[in-house]
Amino acid sequence: MTPKGIRELRKRLGWSLAEFGQHFGVSPQAVLKWERGKARPSDFALATMIQLNRRLDALSDKQKNEFINGLKTALLTGGILALLAYLFQKE
Repeated sequence: MTPKGIRELRKRLGWSLAEFGQHFGVSPQAVLKWERGKARPSDFALATMIQLNRRLDALSDKQKNEFINGLKTALLTGGILALLAYLFQKE
């Protein structure tokens, strides 16, 4: 995933640098470095971002909103394990 792709994903999700970083366990400054191509996310973070993009691409606009709301709930209630379960559940 390119730096531009990371920025576009974050914006698609409607998350600030801080929110995006929080969900990946990094600072907003780290996310900014990813988006500027000054640093590279971990393989785990990249794989998660790729899966997020794939899921968003496959959804209608209404479904995207529902998915993002469900994603936020999963992250708030269960952290990264809930995120993974939510991302990889059957559609």
